[in-house]
Amino acid sequence: MHAAQTINSLARLSSQVMGVFRVRVQVFSLKNPERREEVEMVVDTGAFRTVIPRSVADALGVVSERRQTFRMINGEPMERDLGWIGISIAGESAHTMAILGNPGDHAVLGALTLEELTLEVDPTRSRLRPLQDQDLLLLSMGEAQTAKA
Repeated sequence: MHAAQTINSLARLSSQVMGVFRVRVQVFSLKNPERREEVEMVVDTGAFRTVIPRSVADALGVVSERRQTFRMINGEPMERDLGWIGISIAGESAHTMAILGNPGDHAVLGALTLEELTLEVDPTRSRLRPLQDQDLLLLSMGEAQTAKA
């Protein structure tokens, strides 16, 4: 995951950098899917996990499942709580383990969640689109084959 410093800098520059953009998503409680919050997120394929504001997690009743240490870009460790959320965008929904951000952390839509939603970034149009030409590695009798999904 990119460090909070990197995320915050990225968020400030998002309107000036090609391929970095914001989207509005619905975050929902897995225990009560009717409880939803709309969140504006920076799309960052360099971030592995999605980050949601702690205030959103609290409003939805999301609980911390565990705490994990991440390395910031400068090598310093930082700890954040993780919890399961539901997320919806562009007609797709998924369950994902998200970082429950601390005050000052920006909301980020990370690469793992994009894959779970079967979405990819169209960098020339700064938007998300359905995943195209996904390669699958098929293992059969010791042989590796590639097939298109």
